[in-house]
Amino acid sequence: MHLPEKVMEIKNPRRILVLGRPDCDISRVVKALTGSAPTPDPSTGSLAGVTHEWNIKTAYYTANIPIWIDEITDLEAWKAEFLKPEAKEVVEALGAWIYCFDSGKKESEDAAEEVTISEQVEQTMKAVDEVVKKACGSMWDGTKLAMDLTPSNKGKRADAADEICLDLGFDYVHIDAEGKNDYGEKLGLERAKEILEANEWSAQPAEDDDEENIGDMDDEQAQMNAELWGMKASLLDPDNDDEEDEGSALQIEGMEQMMSQLMAIREHTAGMSENERKRYAARAVDDLMKNFD
Repeated sequence: MHLPEKVMEIKNPRRILVLGRPDCDISRVVKALTGSAPTPDPSTGSLAGVTHEWNIKTAYYTANIPIWIDEITDLEAWKAEFLKPEAKEVVEALGAWIYCFDSGKKESEDAAEEVTISEQVEQTMKAVDEVVKKACGSMWDGTKLAMDLTPSNKGKRADAADEICLDLGFDYVHIDAEGKNDYGEKLGLERAKEILEANEWSAQPAEDDDEENIGDMDDEQAQMNAELWGMKASLLDPDNDDEEDEGSALQIEGMEQMMSQLMAIREHTAGMSENERKRYAARAVDDLMKNFD
């Protein structure tokens, strides 16, 4: 792999949306990730609508990633808002989703050795997946994390949880896990940071944007931090009934090359076990989609 001669600064990066139920400790996740805790809205005491920032520095790039925080009190109402045409621009601005959950299970209540994913958690992941596909299509090149804060799940095997999350496009991470799994992957917060740091954060300009408009976007970082919540407010406006044309042409350029690489992945995983094959293939295909032009 060719190493860059100098570290690139990513301007106007895509955003992270961190969300969960009001009784889930979202603040802990944001603090663990960024090093500082978000400040609740003084008027409500809630984190819903609060913005934060994560300063990422890697060997390849630096970026100040805006973080939007939301709370889900009613899943169906939340999904209905984000499925509206008016929300498309908001969802397209996101490069990562971090869904935080705590099943509330205590050690004395659950002595099982395997992490279980509750119906409510699975339904929320399905809702997020539906929202992303509606706005961005099935080839969205971002990251979705399912961040488990359940104390009793620490240290348990998570094969079943991994598979459920993977089927919905999420990486399962327990925030307190340590070490590495059977595949040599880091666990816990280190795994979450590794996944996010490998994400594509550069926002892709619209095809009809000219160079002047793209330059203007770099000077409006602060203004962008509040756009999600302004958009959410507009979604609740009963006067917003305009429909948006969501038709898009299928991109087929380079398909032959992509299929060739997919076949190579399939051949490489032929001798692996089913679980190992699924995990490797998912990672490889994800990397392919992120880097494919």
